[in-house]
Formats: sequence, C-alpha cells, structure tokens
Amino acid sequence: MRKIINSFRTRMILLLMLSMLASGGITFGIYKVLQLYYRSEVLYENPLTRIRYFMRDVGDVNAFLIIFVPLAILFFFLFTKSYATYFKKISQGIHHLAEGDFSHKVQISSKDEFGKIGTDINLALQKLQEAIEKGNEAELSKDRLVLNLAHDLRTPLTSVIGYLDFILRDNDISTEQARHYTNIAYTKSRRLQKLIDELFEITRMNYGRMNLDKQPLDISELLMQLCEELFPVFENSEMTVDVTTDKELNIAGDGELIARVFENLLTNAVRYGKEGRSIHIRGFVDGKDVVVQVINFGPSIDPKDLPHIFDMLYTGDESRTHTTDSTGIGLFITKNIVEQHDGTVTAQSDPERTVFEVRLPLLNINM
Repeated sequence: MRKIINSFRTRMILLLMLSMLASGGITFGIYKVLQLYYRSEVLYENPLTRIRYFMRDVGDVNAFLIIFVPLAILFFFLFTKSYATYFKKISQGIHHLAEGDFSHKVQISSKDEFGKIGTDINLALQKLQEAIEKGNEAELSKDRLVLNLAHDLRTPLTSVIGYLDFILRDNDISTEQARHYTNIAYTKSRRLQKLIDELFEITRMNYGRMNLDKQPLDISELLMQLCEELFPVFENSEMTVDVTTDKELNIAGDGELIARVFENLLTNAVRYGKEGRSIHIRGFVDGKDVVVQVINFGPSIDPKDLPHIFDMLYTGDESRTHTTDSTGIGLFITKNIVEQHDGTVTAQSDPERTVFEVRLPLLNINM
C-alpha cells in the first residue's frame, strides 16, 4: 500500500486533483465576487455590464470553465515543476555517465520511481567505476603475469639448454657425467611441463570455465584415499600424517577437481613443512559447511605475504624461488576450484603452525 501511495502515477493524480481543487476554489471565488459586484455596483449603462451579459449568454457553467481550465493547467504546471527538475538531473546524470565522469551523483529527494531511477544511476556510476578500476588492475596484473611467466619459464629452459649443451659440446664427457646432466635436464623439463600444464589449466578455468560434474562426495573417504596415494611422498620427506575426520562429510562436488584441491594443499604442506616432520588433517561439520584443515608445523608465512599466497605467481612469495618443484600456481588453482564449488579457502600462520582451511557446502543426503 505504501508503495502504491509513493508511486509516480499516484502522485500525478494527487497533484492533478490538487490543481483542480485550487483552480476551482479561485474560480468560484472570482465568480461570487463578480456576481456580488454586478448586482450592487454596476449600472445598466456601465460598459462592464456587457461582460455580465456575455456570461449570461454562454452560461454560468461555461464561464466557470473558461476560468477554471487555464487555472488548473497553470497550477498543475507549477506543482509538477520539481519533476521537470528531476528529468533534468537524470538527463545530466546519463550525460556524465556517457562522458565517463563517475564523480557526478544524481540527487533526487523524491521517494517515487524518480528517486529509484536516481539511485540506480548512482549505482551504475559506482559499478562502472569499480569495473574500470578492476580492469586497470587486471591489466597491471596481466603485465606482472607476463613478466613472472617469462622468468619462471626461462629459468628451467635455460638449465635444460645449458646441460644439453655440455653433453653435445664436450667430447670428453664421461658416461656418468652425461647421465647426470641428462637427469638434471630431464628434471628441469618435467618442471617446465608442469608449469605449462598448470598455465593451461588456469586458462581453461578463466576463459572456458570448467564443466563441473557434481556428484555426492564423501570428503573423509577422499582424504584417506589421497593420504594412501601420497604415502611415498610423505615417506621420502620423512613426515608423518595424522588424519582425524568425522564420518560422512558429504558435499556435492567434482571428485577429480576436489581431489586436486587437497592434493595441492598436502604437497604444499610437505614442501614447506618438512622441518615440522608432521602434517595434521582435520575434517568436521561446522553448521552448514564441511571444514577441512591441513596443518603443517614448518616455518611460518610472512604476514605481508599471507594475504597474497592464493594470487597467481605472487612475487612476494620468495619461498617458491628456491623450491625446485614449486610453480607458484597450485594455490591459485586451489582457490579457483573451491570457489567454483561455492566454497572458501583461507590460510593462517604463526610461529607454531600454518593452517589451510577449506569450507564447502554440506550436502544433506537424507533430504
């Protein structure tokens, strides 16, 4: 009801009625004054008598309308003058929007549709400004990405070329040296292949958008399976894994991609948590979320780097520069996959431990 009262059409009807009421009151007042004046003051031979005769000939009603209608139009014009101002403000707002001036705000105090239009224009101005700023930031990020990729691709490629050059140019090289150099070149080539594969994966995520095959998935079983598959990795790093999860941590997810998330987090924990010698995995239900925490006890993440560790090839993450099997892309892919499953991934770190926490919507299979 309140919405109807504050609507533009209702206000126009009310203003029209008010205009007619004001015009009718004034016209009736004029009519009565003239009537009294002619009866008491005007003699027959007075020239004003002709006006009275004219009014008599056309009829009192028609004479009333001759005064009433123009006055009603005049009052309606005056009462709706503010709406003409609103039109002008809206036109100016659209003009500034077209010119790319996002600082101009449309100020309309009306509570009807004009006020909503003004609010929508201001919101459009804000959204466009944010979009342009994000576009500029994306352009800068793209430039940084190109520089980082050039560095990360060049480093292993230079090593491969260098060691192969040793083998080809040195005729006195022994079989053992040749094998050693070949193994190094092979390792560098595998890292280069891994980096290119992950870059391809990112491109597929950002532009092609992955088609998710969401099925009911028990995270607790998935974690146990991953720990078995990664057992040789833990064993070679002399690390132990402690897994504590609730039963039936069910979500709706793409099993292959969700496995990729926790594989990335576990290998990351192995890579940077070797000094702690252990990894703890915790899985539980928190409200409407399934929560999985991967905890390692290695060196803490620098507080200035912590907000950016999920950024692709973040240059502040100095640890990746001396880790031969790290591409600096795994955590970015992890975040992307989790967000496509309507979840979140966060990280906390202090001198005692580093915790990566994944939250995914709980699937109630009993519904």
